[in-house]
Amino acid sequence: MATKAKAKRSTAKRSSLKQRRTNSRSARFSRREAALFADVSLRSVDKAIEEKVIKPGRSPRQGPALDSGDVLAIALIARAGLPLQAQTKRQINQWVHGVVAEDTADEVKELLLSEVLVLRYDDDARELANRLYGYLQDRERFIDSNPGVMEGEPVISGTRIPARAVAVRIDGGESIADLCEDYPEVPQEAFEAALTYAQAHPRRGRPARPWRDAA
Repeated sequence: MATKAKAKRSTAKRSSLKQRRTNSRSARFSRREAALFADVSLRSVDKAIEEKVIKPGRSPRQGPALDSGDVLAIALIARAGLPLQAQTKRQINQWVHGVVAEDTADEVKELLLSEVLVLRYDDDARELANRLYGYLQDRERFIDSNPGVMEGEPVISGTRIPARAVAVRIDGGESIADLCEDYPEVPQEAFEAALTYAQAHPRRGRPARPWRDAA
């Protein structure tokens, strides 16, 4: 019975990951979003692009546009904690994209880089992959930018709530639960996507509008 239950959970995980990946297939990450999720500096992302470790597409609004495999590769390279040659980093990126394409739910994958250095695609990497796919899906669903609404400021779709105003309230000590209580018609996932978006895209230039304008 335990073996069957484990197999069912594995199948469910695989189906969930596959569905999220399918739903977010055409969506990409900005450089700043990639840096946030990979937990590296923006300079590290730019260096990966300059060294052709990754080959991002182009977005009219965001410039270089990275896919989930690119972000995972940058994160795993950073996790290695060692200086690596650009060729080795490209090898890691290619391997990560292959692992992601296989869509396995539980198996730990390993890339032997040397006699003493092994890179692992494990549960932590898989959890990051799920977060990446989930964010892309929620960002496309909940974050909108329209010149006719709040002068093009990114807002939660169907509202006048700026994504950055969500971050202001969280930084001020409030919680997502507090926001859900104030705006019961807005899903929790929308606030979470807005917070992540705002963290990745801090405002530059003039100060943010007060929260009261986000009615």
